[in-house]
Amino acid sequence: MRTYIFGPVPSRRLGISLGVDLTPTKTCSFDCLYCQLSKTRFHTSTRSQFCDPECVITELKAVLSEIARPDWITISGTGEPTLHTGLGFILAEIKKLDSAPSCVITNSSLMHLPEVRQELMLADRLLPTVTTVNQRSFERIHRPTADLRLASILEGIQLFSRDFKGSIEIEVFVCPGINDSAEEIAGLRDYLRSLPNLESVYLNTAVRMPVESEISTADQGLLNNFRTALNLSVPVTTAFEHSFVPPRSSNWNRPALSSDVLKLLLRHPCSEKQLEQVLSSAPDKITALLLELAGQGKVRQTSNGDWTLTD
Repeated sequence: MRTYIFGPVPSRRLGISLGVDLTPTKTCSFDCLYCQLSKTRFHTSTRSQFCDPECVITELKAVLSEIARPDWITISGTGEPTLHTGLGFILAEIKKLDSAPSCVITNSSLMHLPEVRQELMLADRLLPTVTTVNQRSFERIHRPTADLRLASILEGIQLFSRDFKGSIEIEVFVCPGINDSAEEIAGLRDYLRSLPNLESVYLNTAVRMPVESEISTADQGLLNNFRTALNLSVPVTTAFEHSFVPPRSSNWNRPALSSDVLKLLLRHPCSEKQLEQVLSSAPDKITALLLELAGQGKVRQTSNGDWTLTD
């Protein structure tokens, strides 16, 4: 039974990505309006060793023996991964495995801490979130813990970007009516231009329905206008320009189990086609697993056809 490793998952930007989840479900420094999972259960900015790093690496090795080489080993999941004090050790051990490059998806909230920046230096790629340079908008969108200050976070990302040897792609989550005004975009533009080693920018939006109804989806036209207004020299892509079905299957050497489906849907609502690809299973097998889990009241199909865990 897996505890910390999930997937491989179909990623818009990372292809076939094997996930590593280091925190209890929805343990986060933010409680974002746009989160597609659930409200934050344990709201904290205090770092802790939520699980034994050695156990994480042992489980990772076992899973890697079951699947073809993934495109990335991605530390993300249902909470904020930089909250785990063993992050640096885990990244160092992943590098020793030489199985796939490592990527950390972070909300950036702890980038003001020197120890966090030092640990993240061990990653091959970083996908940090920056949605605004305005403290009021920051608090409205992310609902951070009371001690977090956006100015310190932004400065931390600048310091990190100056020395990091890997690739950095900033994710901007576009929230119509909140961070898409001319003033907001101008502030983001100036800040993004100040990052010395920025490789690219990704404009995301509520492709899937978030928990909070306050957030609406930015259509491709709005994202295109946002991109034009940013006027950056680095590539800027959007959520609608990436395929959500990986180009190849993950080639598991064992049949998919219902527990595999549940672990994946906990972190990532998926269509049946996506489940077929990442679990290397025939359509009838995936359909049978989903019907079994739906009959048990554990999963449901949403209006757009994706499958997700029941509330």
